[in-house]
Amino acid sequence: MTRSSIMLLGIAFWFILGCIISFLAKKRTGPGIAEYFIANRTIGGFVAAMTYSATTYSAFMMVGLVGMTYSFGVSTMGFELSYLMGTILLLVLFAPYFWSISRKYDCITPSELLSKAYHSPVLGGITTIFSMLMLIPYMSVQFTGIGYLLETLTGIPYQLGVFFTLIIILVFTLWAGMRSVAWTDTLQSLIMFISSIALLYYVMNHFFGGFNQFFQVIQNDHSDLLAADKMPYQRFLGLTIPWLFFALTNPQVAQRMFISRDKKSLKVMITGFAVFGLIYTLIVVHLGLAARYIFPDIVNTDMITPLILEKIPVLLALAVFLGIVAASVSTVNSIILTLSSMCTVDVYGKLFKVEEGKRLLFGKIMVPLIALSAFLFSLGHFGVIVELSVMSSAGLLALAPSYFGIFWKKGNSIASISSIVVGGLVTIVMYFTGYFPLGIWPGVWCLIISTIIFFLVSTIRYSKKNSRGKLNRNLKS
Repeated sequence: MTRSSIMLLGIAFWFILGCIISFLAKKRTGPGIAEYFIANRTIGGFVAAMTYSATTYSAFMMVGLVGMTYSFGVSTMGFELSYLMGTILLLVLFAPYFWSISRKYDCITPSELLSKAYHSPVLGGITTIFSMLMLIPYMSVQFTGIGYLLETLTGIPYQLGVFFTLIIILVFTLWAGMRSVAWTDTLQSLIMFISSIALLYYVMNHFFGGFNQFFQVIQNDHSDLLAADKMPYQRFLGLTIPWLFFALTNPQVAQRMFISRDKKSLKVMITGFAVFGLIYTLIVVHLGLAARYIFPDIVNTDMITPLILEKIPVLLALAVFLGIVAASVSTVNSIILTLSSMCTVDVYGKLFKVEEGKRLLFGKIMVPLIALSAFLFSLGHFGVIVELSVMSSAGLLALAPSYFGIFWKKGNSIASISSIVVGGLVTIVMYFTGYFPLGIWPGVWCLIISTIIFFLVSTIRYSKKNSRGKLNRNLKS
């Protein structure tokens, strides 16, 4: 049996196992929008931690970040650990509040939480449309990662590989909604975690003779990778800032704050993700450093992981390959489900006052439409994986002031809408034109501009409101 045949059989087995899990989830799925989109807020701590981890870590890590480390060394670890610490901090600060508020006001989506906090249905609709625009490139990244791997390891053409990915995603997502996604995510995260540990162990021993020799080789032959400033400062800042606010601004992970069955489960989710994230980051960075020695002259860094998998035993390559595929599929599943819930609750549900059954049907129809848009985008090969991922998160930074503004008495819906629209448009224009004023990356500009707009508009409207109130009181007196 050939190597590619073993890979294809492994994918088939994994897909069948995922279908069985989805079927079991379907049997536990009750009626209603809340059940379909957030599992009726009944997910336990371990499953919540696994689905959060699988949703967050995708092809960006095992394909994109390996390549990024290959180019920029340990400064990449600084970028990724900054994201991890920022995410944990935001979860500790915001997750208990979001969890409580979502139950109190029956919020299903993060955009619905914003619209209720600012008393503006229009805000929820704009947030939904904006999130879809920003997340399509990020979803396409997952298709791209799988397409590259299938083409390299099995000989399946890239276009056919991403089409197979589309079919898998639709089956896992449509069948039982969030409960299916959460349960299959648990399987996916375990596969990606265990397989990555096994891969690192094999690479260290087979290519270097152990960890001690690995550190000596890197220090002697590639000491430039150990320089903390190898990545240009502006690039580091441009990559890091968007990811610092990832837990709030990316709706697919923000919605994970709603699904835990109690606060204890929520704490387990945060702790489990922190442990998972730290270990997984260290593994990926070490693999990127090792790849610089194994393949010294690679131009397309997204191809490094597929090349590594070609040089290791087939069963280990299969396990790692399935881990990457699983991570990518779980990320797309979560984004599609979240975006379809936002379209259902914050757009369709606000425009048309129809019964819950029709709204749920609309949400299920949106699932394949959103998946198809990401699939078509992935056929264009627009940029490398890391850049596309950061571009999406950079645009979504326009949402950050609105989330923080919930706790500011002067914050209002007009300020929120203005900051999202202007900040988002500025980011899109910068990426399409390639013009970064003062060398500062679009994500940083997005955060600066949207924050200033939110502050100024909120202050002006608050002052006018107080002035009108004072005038009315004087007239009455």
